Amino acid sequence: MQKSTEKILSTAEQLFNQHSFSSVGVDLIRDQSGCSKTTLYKHFKNKHYLIQTVLKQRHQRWQAAILASIAGQHGLAALKALYDWHISWFQQADFKGCLFVRAVAESMPQDREITAIAQAHKQWIQQQIILYCQQLGADLNVAQCYYLLLEGMINEALMNGISPQVATQQWQMLEYLLQAKSTS
Repeated sequence: MQKSTEKILSTAEQLFNQHSFSSVGVDLIRDQSGCSKTTLYKHFKNKHYLIQTVLKQRHQRWQAAILASIAGQHGLAALKALYDWHISWFQQADFKGCLFVRAVAESMPQDREITAIAQAHKQWIQQQIILYCQQLGADLNVAQCYYLLLEGMINEALMNGISPQVATQQWQMLEYLLQAKSTS
């Protein structure tokens, strides 16, 4: 990938995350990235394509980071690593909730590709949870509870923050559910 493309994508992702997709125009992205409008449109034919590319790149980066945090772990340890990865994300200074959900919320019905990318991202996370729950012998209902709790925590972290005590309590609740369902 060319440096100008990387700079545009990095700038666009930061601006979309900090503000919103609808409030950030290509002129602001151009100005903040230091590229020309010609360069921007050479790499990205329009704003929708830029949004799609930002989401695809974010998914790839997150996928690699999550897999690295789980590396070599299975079952309960992998589920804890996934949980801890999210808790760490909530603590980052630029945390503004889920960019994938926000992309869908701000998209138009005809923006099917944006919705498809966001859904694929969420499905990938859900599949990781299912895989590690299955390693414990827990059923799909338990995996769904884990996934929904994690999704809810994203919103709670955005609205009110997640204290270390709450993070610990939520994990203990999940762990209890996971262990109870894997032994029954």
